[in-house]
Amino acid sequence: MEKTLLIAGKELPDGEMFASGAVTSGRKTLITRLPQPGDDNEGLRTSTNGILSASWNRPSALSARALVLKALNEFGHLDECVIVFDEPHLLQKYGDIASTAENVRIIEELISSYQYIAAEITTRVQKQIRNASQLSTEEKRRLRLVFLHKTNHSLAQGILEKSTDKPSSPFLSAASAAFRAYAENIAASLVESDDITPLLVTCDEGNDMHANDAVLSSWLFGYLDQLDSLRRPLSAKQRLSWTKAGTKTPGGFGFFG
Repeated sequence: MEKTLLIAGKELPDGEMFASGAVTSGRKTLITRLPQPGDDNEGLRTSTNGILSASWNRPSALSARALVLKALNEFGHLDECVIVFDEPHLLQKYGDIASTAENVRIIEELISSYQYIAAEITTRVQKQIRNASQLSTEEKRRLRLVFLHKTNHSLAQGILEKSTDKPSSPFLSAASAAFRAYAENIAASLVESDDITPLLVTCDEGNDMHANDAVLSSWLFGYLDQLDSLRRPLSAKQRLSWTKAGTKTPGGFGFFG
């Protein structure tokens, strides 16, 4: 059965390679795109490779709600949602921000936005599943909520580790830490949920997948498929621990064999 997927946090066109991997793995995929002047920001678009996209205005809680409702209306249900914080990618846009005024934009676009989208996902999906009272426990479609954190070193880490690569600005590093903390605590709030299963995934600079979204996507969606076939679900400790990209599934095989 084809799975349904929402990807938020790495908008088209930059997220196309990651989304393409999801489509290849057998998923009906909807990914966020940046609002553009004159764009029909209310409608869905379909790319040539079958990827659906919807506009997401990051600072707006209403836009987050509209995005989730569009996904549910289009698919009827969601099997998976991947919320992406790609720090190296965000560094291109937010790397040199230093003023207080721009810090407000960081808070809205890189901290509040992720909290809005996660809150809408959990609230709407839990409501939808619980309203499906006519279905048996086995028939209900549960959601797997994935927080994917691709990291970049901070200014402090760069000095301590003598890195020559560009570090994240203090504001971007703070937003990255906020994403990590929020993801961990949302996962904790869902650890006993029968409706939503959280998964925390990290990909650091030393990982071979760090600069290759196609490979990362192939591993992630293969990993999720393998999780679905496990005889026993992940333990509470496993749900609250960060899984390194490329690792093998519990009792299974990793991307690298």
